[in-house]
Amino acid sequence: MKALVYLGAWDAVLREAAVPVIRKPQEVLVRIRASTICGTDLGIVSGLYGAKESVILGHEASGDVCEVGLGVSGIAVGDRVAIDPTYYCGRCWMCANGSPNHCAQKTTTETGVSSNGTFTDLYVTEDRFLYKLADHVSFQESCLTEPLSCVMTGTNQLKLRTNLDTVVIGGGPIGMLYCHSLGLRGLSGAVVETSEARLPLCAELLPPHWIACGSLQEASEKLHTRTGDFDLIVDCCGVAAKESLGRLNRCGQLLLVGLRRHPVEFDPMRIADRSQRIVGSIDSIGTFSESLQLIASGKIPAKRMISAEYPLEQFREAFGILGCDIGSKKQTSTASAMKVVLSS
Repeated sequence: MKALVYLGAWDAVLREAAVPVIRKPQEVLVRIRASTICGTDLGIVSGLYGAKESVILGHEASGDVCEVGLGVSGIAVGDRVAIDPTYYCGRCWMCANGSPNHCAQKTTTETGVSSNGTFTDLYVTEDRFLYKLADHVSFQESCLTEPLSCVMTGTNQLKLRTNLDTVVIGGGPIGMLYCHSLGLRGLSGAVVETSEARLPLCAELLPPHWIACGSLQEASEKLHTRTGDFDLIVDCCGVAAKESLGRLNRCGQLLLVGLRRHPVEFDPMRIADRSQRIVGSIDSIGTFSESLQLIASGKIPAKRMISAEYPLEQFREAFGILGCDIGSKKQTSTASAMKVVLSS
């Protein structure tokens, strides 16, 4: 079968890979129909995020079931399913205490990072990580369930009121999903996107009462914030923490979700004296089913967020329109697309 394999920074190749087989009673073999490119995939390919050498990339995916283990009862051959890639054992300290996203086995089971992923033809997982699709939900749309579930998990960690002066930094898929997630909780605000090519896409996809801006200052002016700063800042790009802390109100919250190394010095006395909160969030905790329902109901514009679809063989072109030029080994902020699907 075909698979997009990571060999090192800027070295991802399409090659033949061994067909995975069911080895446990609860396992299921899924024929991958669609898998979307995540910012993590861009980070891995460009060398900004670590991954196991020779791993198959990809983790936002859906497909149809082609084989089930002897212990599987709720999933049948032919079922159309979305895949939750966040494996957890359910027994370690972190799982037992409500943090399965930090399962002790994560270093060897993280789909598309330390364990083979979904940029391929066939994928094996356990039945507990599969969710059946409604007939009207496409494979492509359902791929957004995983990033949305991560966003819903992050949103759940915040103390929210509808009158918070709110800004989301980074107008990629995660940023746009945060706007919608917060919008569903009654908040309005702005998304800040510095890419001139992507800014118009953001404006078209925002929920009601949200605006797209090119800077925090522009967002403050257009939102007419009470102090000129913000009560809630969500940093989806991973490099705006310093600027964000400088624009955070007393009792403000800063949610960090972007996976980029960006050391920042801060004054802990200032954080304490101003009663500010800094929160980090990664992966999902019990939000996958809810996220799929939000997509199925149309409350999240998943279909409109998909900019393009490419066959797996054209992965270089797909990565390219997201600003990741594998040929020239350059990562830019000139992405001209939102969500891109690879189909096998």
